Amino acid sequence: MSNKSEAIANILNDQHFQDAIKELVDNQMQRIVYSNSEQTDVREQAYQRISCYNELMAHFQSIAKDSEIKSKAWKIL
Repeated sequence: MSNKSEAIANILNDQHFQDAIKELVDNQMQRIVYSNSEQTDVREQAYQRISCYNELMAHFQSIAKDSEIKSKAWKIL
């Protein structure tokens, strides 16, 4: 595993990091739930932030798995 993918994997496996990401998502969900019916801009912004967090996590997971995928590819060939 490369240093970069190993470092990111360690971060992703850290409970404090996972809790912080969950808290960020939960905060945005609360903004959606407690917004007034006319506050579409608030809900849209919260949705976009949640999407951003999800995309960021998916990117990090991809980097963390990159070395593993490359090493398995060489075994196939």
